[in-house]
Parts: sequence; structure tokens; C-alpha cells
Amino acid sequence: MRVPAGIRLFGSVPVPYTVAWTGEDEYYVAKCPVIHLPAICQSSAPGVGKPTFGNPHWIRQREAICNDLCDICGKSLKGRTKISLSHARARFNGANGMCVMQVEPLLHQECASLAMLHCPSLKKDIENGTLFVRRVSQHRKQYAISDPQYLDIYVPGYPARPDERVAAHGKVELVKWKDLRIEVLQR
Repeated sequence: MRVPAGIRLFGSVPVPYTVAWTGEDEYYVAKCPVIHLPAICQSSAPGVGKPTFGNPHWIRQREAICNDLCDICGKSLKGRTKISLSHARARFNGANGMCVMQVEPLLHQECASLAMLHCPSLKKDIENGTLFVRRVSQHRKQYAISDPQYLDIYVPGYPARPDERVAAHGKVELVKWKDLRIEVLQR
């Protein structure tokens, strides 16, 4: 499969839009430029250093969820088929009952196919039978709130007040979806 134009490569490996790079290692709490709330933020220098696959960049991850951007290419999902690749299971804790709650941004169908070819984590989930592939027709956006202990992991020494609300990762709440067979994306 050919890598679409605009996707950054590390060697011959496609790098998702939301991945953090080693050159982006400064963490701080500030008003997030995407959700306009106090949040865990991170310096921005995509392409500098090496990609830290499996570690999303705090701001780009929220941006992808807030603005409906593809996890892989960073382009708009509006008017396109939206795919969820996650091991998250359906639960009954959504705003309106059953939902899937995940931190992985949604993807274009062709980007989902590309991710399944290259991502070791997805390959492992496929091998273990724990990957759910879903075509999403309705979803909502949410943002996790960090507790002070969790916040201290990323911003050590930050003087968090017990009642302070600092946003962490964005979350996608799948409201309506159709489960797909993995083979649909492996063509």
C-alpha cells in the first residue's frame, strides 16, 4: 500500500499525526489552544528527533478529537467514512447508555488500513483477537480531567490544588457504529 502524500515518514514507516516526537519533551499546564481550558500541554516540534510511537502528543491528540481530524494524516474526517480501531469494549456508562469510550482518534478508512499494516500494537491486537474495527456514524467528544497524582507524572512539581480541574487526553464516545470484520481494511 502506498503512503498518501502529506503523511510524515520516519525511514519508511508512516508516523501518525498525533504521535509525539522526542524533540517535544517539555510538559506544562496552560490554557490549551484547542479546547481553551487549563490542560496538560506539550512543546510542539513534530519531526524533530524520533517518533515515540504509542505516545500521543497532548495537544495534537485533543486537536484530532475536537476538530474531527484523522489520527494518521491529520486531515478532516467531515463527510468521510470514520473508522475506529480500538480494543475498547462497549459499556453502559455513556451519556445515553451503551457506548464505546476510547482515547484513539478516528481515522479515514484508507488511513486505518495503512495503520493496520505498520502499527505493532494493532498487529498484536489483531493476533490476540482484541481489535475492534468499527464504522462510526455518530460520536461525541469528551476530555478527561486529570487528578493531581496523575498530573504529577507528566508535570512533576506542578502545584495542583485538590479542586483544580486540568484537562488530560481527549476521548471519543462512540454513540452509533457498525462492527466490521478486520478483512474489510486488509484489502
